Amino acid sequence: MDLPRRDWFRLAALGMLASGRTLPALGADDPDRKGRSAPRITGLKVTPIALPDPPLLNAGGCHGPYFLRNVVEVETDAGIVGVGETVGGQGMTTALEKARSLILGKSVFAYRGFAREVRKLGEGCYAGIELACLDAAGKATGRRLVELLGGPVRDPVPLAAYLFYRYSADHPTILADPNRVDSPGKPMDDWGEVRSPESMAAMADTFRKRWGFTVFKLKGGVLAPDVERETLAAMAEKLGPGNLLRIDPNGRWTVPTAIRVGKAMAGLPLEYYEDPVKGQTAMAEVRKATGLKMSTNMCVTRFEHLAEALQVRPIDVLLCDLHYFGGTAGCVALGPVCDAAGWAMSQHSNNHAGVTMAAMVHLAGAIPQLTAASDTHYPWLPDDADIIEGPKLAIKNGAMTLPEGPGLGISLDRDKLARANEVYRKTPMRRRDDAGLMRKLEPGWTGGLL
Repeated sequence: MDLPRRDWFRLAALGMLASGRTLPALGADDPDRKGRSAPRITGLKVTPIALPDPPLLNAGGCHGPYFLRNVVEVETDAGIVGVGETVGGQGMTTALEKARSLILGKSVFAYRGFAREVRKLGEGCYAGIELACLDAAGKATGRRLVELLGGPVRDPVPLAAYLFYRYSADHPTILADPNRVDSPGKPMDDWGEVRSPESMAAMADTFRKRWGFTVFKLKGGVLAPDVERETLAAMAEKLGPGNLLRIDPNGRWTVPTAIRVGKAMAGLPLEYYEDPVKGQTAMAEVRKATGLKMSTNMCVTRFEHLAEALQVRPIDVLLCDLHYFGGTAGCVALGPVCDAAGWAMSQHSNNHAGVTMAAMVHLAGAIPQLTAASDTHYPWLPDDADIIEGPKLAIKNGAMTLPEGPGLGISLDRDKLARANEVYRKTPMRRRDDAGLMRKLEPGWTGGLL
């Protein structure tokens, strides 16, 4: 059954009223809209891609040479195509293909109606399809995604620099990686090696000058914990006053180490301490012992984790992610939960292309509680490697302006998408294996607790 015209119109109006825009009439003077029913899904296209990923270090090893994503396109009987992006790998590609039969014939406005069945195939599966539906809905109504979500409440949207220790892209082992199929032997970027407090401080300063960031997140769990604390101190000195720091060891530290280092960070401009240890109980212990604000993308990543978190109190800041937390609808629903819990919100980031970047900006622009700058890997994506038309989305003064076009406000570049798909088909990579590359770089590396 088609969505009643008045209900479809009301959905489109929500964002327009919130933004103060004039609502166009539906009548004889608007022939493009007269009699239109909600677009229904007639096809689902899934394109797995591989995009360049420099040798960034984390608790699980070393990135590279590619990160994998799946691009989702929802085709409709109105000729509108909605675009989404989600996590990569063969398993997710298969899940998305299985979801086709669950969504064909459904209205793009009715994405919650098939959420339960699609989510059984994976949260990322639902998130990619939901995003494509929302993009199609925005195009059908001429409304931006942020308006369909009830915003905007902020524009531009603040972002945080995401800084990694790393190897140089011209390291012999990196250049010889057998997974590399495009321009093998050619360095992926020219950032060089960053494996000391001084070199990381210099990188942070470059990020500040190039993109205007004022919030800087250090991906920890790589060097000795005390060296990473020294790195934060070097960053604070180099960046000067008015800048905030974060550190994320990805649960690689023991509780005693996390407490000791946490206390030693007193006096630094630390916005929050992210996942130094694993598990809600351990996080709560560190939080109580150090008095530091804690955040997570590891111990509270599903709605079913909330009941324990409200009792154990492991965090002060929750990092949402539309690919993990039930899509955009799930992240919006987290807002009142965070209000009730006394938590602030930010956004987690994994490697992503411009489709996800646009989605993250719309989401951050629409959620009142999402007051902390969102993480993003986007600066690490080479300028010519994105899959959207035109240049990459611009980061200025540490923030990104909400895209102006309907839906996500971006379009796929078919040539770039085809190139990324060709790289995927040629590389033997079908899943991320940071540990495998790390053991080649550092024989004997185990990734054990520090």
